[in-house]
Amino acid sequence: MPFGAFMRSDKMARVMSNHAAAAAMVRRWMRENGFVGRVNADSYAGGSSVNIYVQDLPPARLEELENYAGQFEYGHFDGMIDLYEYSNVREDIPQVRFVFVNNEISAEMRQRIWDFFRGYYNGMDDAPENAQDAGLYRNQNFQAYGNELIYRAFRGGYMQNEFWNFVNGVVEEEAA
Repeated sequence: MPFGAFMRSDKMARVMSNHAAAAAMVRRWMRENGFVGRVNADSYAGGSSVNIYVQDLPPARLEELENYAGQFEYGHFDGMIDLYEYSNVREDIPQVRFVFVNNEISAEMRQRIWDFFRGYYNGMDDAPENAQDAGLYRNQNFQAYGNELIYRAFRGGYMQNEFWNFVNGVVEEEAA
């Protein structure tokens, strides 16, 4: 039987599409590994995709999710030559053309990161208190606007995970 096929009570076989089967496998794995979020499958002319939506995941947990979900993507798009390359084709699992993992940042996390920047780094005395106003604030020491600082810290790319190291696992416990 193909992936995702199961027998119904009326003895008719129902075959699940590859994109639905891949999404179901990701959803099950997320539940078993303590990830909270939603998974959608989509098909369209020229392909299919699995879209994963999570919130406030630390970089290490996000990487774990991306690594697992990446096996369901049968290739990648090379923009330099404008060609989709089939570089990860597997016959043992259902696969889709694209897998997207969206780690959304909550308003509470934005404020928490902004408070960290304001308290941890020198030269932030004139920064607004509210993270919503951070987009209008440009810090000369960092040569960046507040929203960019928040995003970089959230993704773990600024100062080698300085924010996530500072909270020392507290956020990771909340995300699990």
